[in-house]
Amino acid sequence: MTSFLSPWLIWFLAGVLIMLAELGAPGFVIMFFGVGCLAAAIVAAVAPDAFAVQVGVFIVVTLFSLLTLRKVAVRVFVGRSEGGMQEDTGNVQVGARVRIEVPLQAGRHGRVRFRGTMWTAVAQEDIAAGEEAEITGVDRNNRSCLLLRRVPAGGGEN
Repeated sequence: MTSFLSPWLIWFLAGVLIMLAELGAPGFVIMFFGVGCLAAAIVAAVAPDAFAVQVGVFIVVTLFSLLTLRKVAVRVFVGRSEGGMQEDTGNVQVGARVRIEVPLQAGRHGRVRFRGTMWTAVAQEDIAAGEEAEITGVDRNNRSCLLLRRVPAGGGEN
């Protein structure tokens, strides 16, 4: 290819931009798409006309790195907050409040928004949409699952 933007450069720039996007997005997931782009850039430098191979390497490396490295990377880069946190809850503050957007049934997994991201949650009792719930802890088997209890209307401080 004689153009300025050769395939390896396109993959490389996409990888760098995607990795930079991770700085603005919570969840520590987007970065692994950037890793896949960088791997595809290496393949594109060797075989610039093998687009199908480049895409295949992108998909395989992205999935492999996401499934194997995400937990390790979260432990290394996220860390723990200091002060006022219970040791067994990681960096989730017991007593923090969340507003329920979708009704939760007692004992069943649902989703709530906490700190700008969606978390799995289990409530001790049914909680209707629009009500407030208090975080009582995290599930010991799934540290990204919040344990909630309904806060009675007008009950307690915000």
